[in-house]
Amino acid sequence: MAKICFKASEQVVEFHNPLKNGDLDRQKIEVRLDPLTGRQSIMPETLKGKASILFPETDYEYLYHRFEETRKQCFMCDGKWLETSPRYPETIIPEGRLVRGETVLFPNLFPLAPYHAVVKVGDKHGRTLDDFSGSLLFDAFKVSLDFIRACFKANPEVGFFTINANFLPPAGGSILHPHLQILGSPLPMTHHGLLLEKSLAYYTDTGSCYWLDLIETERESGQRWLGEIGSSCWFTAFSPLGANEVNSVWPGTSNFLDWDDTDIQTIAEGVRRVLLTYHDLKFSTFNFSCFSGPLGQAAPEFRCFLRLINRQNMHPHYRTDDYYLQKLLENEIIIYPPEDLASLIKNRSAPTQGHPSRGH
Repeated sequence: MAKICFKASEQVVEFHNPLKNGDLDRQKIEVRLDPLTGRQSIMPETLKGKASILFPETDYEYLYHRFEETRKQCFMCDGKWLETSPRYPETIIPEGRLVRGETVLFPNLFPLAPYHAVVKVGDKHGRTLDDFSGSLLFDAFKVSLDFIRACFKANPEVGFFTINANFLPPAGGSILHPHLQILGSPLPMTHHGLLLEKSLAYYTDTGSCYWLDLIETERESGQRWLGEIGSSCWFTAFSPLGANEVNSVWPGTSNFLDWDDTDIQTIAEGVRRVLLTYHDLKFSTFNFSCFSGPLGQAAPEFRCFLRLINRQNMHPHYRTDDYYLQKLLENEIIIYPPEDLASLIKNRSAPTQGHPSRGH
């Protein structure tokens, strides 16, 4: 095992502050680097405890109004999906769609990749983040994995898949009804490709898997470590890509074809617990992406990996949280320190502290 080095530096800014009677103000900024990609996250000390400045709390009256306002025209509600959603060819999905409980998988009408599916997550149109049960999430991830296996069987050349979510408009959701999206392509998406490239470089340089080393380093540090749920390891991101980022790694699996129902259960339960904490913090939206190594290939340098973040809350005049700093300079602002977020999640519902059910 090679120990991961978490790099941070301190910067100082000075100016005469009108909020302090024009006195000279000296403020500290901590800059963190992602240990794999080198991407920067910026944590100004003056924003600690002031999340509401950039992330105003959810307006639940407005949220419930939007749920009611959009339900009647939602094509996923009241069985309308049976007539309005597309179907896959029999060569991929013999039934045209995958149905499990209240979840349904069908093609995206406006695909962004050769395989681009949508998963309707439950019959209920409007949900808050405390309303995603483990069983509902299990069914959604289960049909996602069944779809990925079917695609790979139909076309083994399409080997790069991610499972993703945009929940509510501030997170990019075009409809309010909860849903997932699965992307499959012969080329990895840009960030997916970067993770694979950097993982291989680390493996070549050290002879060790970055993701396994990251797990052990985070476990030993304990500052961001959340624990283990079955075959998965959970922790908050040292240098997050988005607000309140939580990560999970599956140390025993390098791609989605390795997953079984136990692994699916762990992602469902882990996501459920994190969403409950987001709800406690009065957040209402989220994105996630779960990354796989190339299907059908040995990839000792990679492990399946999840990024889960929250986005701007639902209220009438929400502002984007993705502007020049994130979109063009590829930096992120840390408003809530990852170490504090880890404490909140652990205090609410700590995963077990044992070892994964499947070995490294």
